[in-house]
Amino acid sequence: DQLEEVFGSKTTITDQNFCGLVETSDGKVEWAIAWTPAGFGDNDGFSRSYCNTIPTPDGGTHEAGFRSAITKGLRNYADLTGNKKGTSITADDIMGHSGLLLSVFIRNPEFVGQTKDKLSTTAAFRLVENAVRDRFDHWLAGSPKEADKLLVWAIDRADERARRRKAKEVSRKSATKKLRLPGKLADCSNSSGNTELFIVEGDSAGGSAKQARDRATQAILPLRGKILNVASATADKMEKNQELSDLLLALGTGFGARFNVDDLRYDKIIIMTDADVDGAHIAALLITFFYKMTPGLIEDGRLYMAMPPLYRLSYKGKTVYAMDDEDKELLMEVEFKPNQKVDIGRFKGLGEMNPGQLKETTMNPETRTLARITLPDSIDELTELRPAELIDTLMGKKVEHRFRFIQENAHFAEDLDI
Repeated sequence: DQLEEVFGSKTTITDQNFCGLVETSDGKVEWAIAWTPAGFGDNDGFSRSYCNTIPTPDGGTHEAGFRSAITKGLRNYADLTGNKKGTSITADDIMGHSGLLLSVFIRNPEFVGQTKDKLSTTAAFRLVENAVRDRFDHWLAGSPKEADKLLVWAIDRADERARRRKAKEVSRKSATKKLRLPGKLADCSNSSGNTELFIVEGDSAGGSAKQARDRATQAILPLRGKILNVASATADKMEKNQELSDLLLALGTGFGARFNVDDLRYDKIIIMTDADVDGAHIAALLITFFYKMTPGLIEDGRLYMAMPPLYRLSYKGKTVYAMDDEDKELLMEVEFKPNQKVDIGRFKGLGEMNPGQLKETTMNPETRTLARITLPDSIDELTELRPAELIDTLMGKKVEHRFRFIQENAHFAEDLDI
């Protein structure tokens, strides 16, 4: 009923919506999805998801599991019916212009941040993918006319995506001839949608990231050491800093008054640093750089933080990853039995992960977690300072301002790592 209210009189690709309800010992999944050629105003599609009735406006692992199930299901149907073009459709091809309602009920849900806007429970991905995939396969097989209409529509979207990619590649090749990119940049081969630049801490992690990446869509730029703090550096120092110069060249946007977000060479810029204090410091310096030099990237929602795990928990053939100590304790209770001797490994840095682990936990869009860097109108929880003043207080030259801020706000600290 909710889906019909949202769609109203819009034309749908299929006569029947795909709906379902599955209950297992691991949880409950309920969903409804429909596809329309018209989109929804300024948006291609929309999704409303919930976990234990809590709204998750930023999605999470349950939505990722749903996207994976639908994409794999339609690809499999294309393969079974001998439609070779359909085997290469992407999640964006099939989920674009769709309206999705998704609700899951699971034990011990985990969320990103205190606002609980995004679900991060790994088990939710498997629960939703398995539940939806089985029902979707049956739905496609039982309604071949509906399935064919959906497949043809998705292929048309894939063809349009390919045309846009080709046009963008021609434009990018022309621009690249004029632009000398930094030598240590491992660029991606495509210039279509969903391209990503990973800014990686150190050459060691950079090497692993280059092996773990999708060469078509993911570029790697390793940085050496802590970059310059642009909030306190002189213009002369910034101009001579090689790391910042390389970063600006890779972005392609220019900076300050010459900044143009339309010239950005990637769809996402992802900061990927170690999950420790030093990594957090480097991330803070990079975010300061983006805020001061290219604030339009943040305003346009293009800047993200990768969320690498801190621990690996293994027992026999089973391995799970924990983001922090609290997550580790929770996974020990949920994923393992008390009498099992679980091997616990702590990653001291991204460079300690082999490429397979780095890909699975931090770089693969289907299994990773990203945190988008946003620019609030105000930061009421901590201070009445505007964002610009807050950055200057925390990252600027005047130590006394930073000291006073810490004194006034120390009681808000929940996790202190010294």
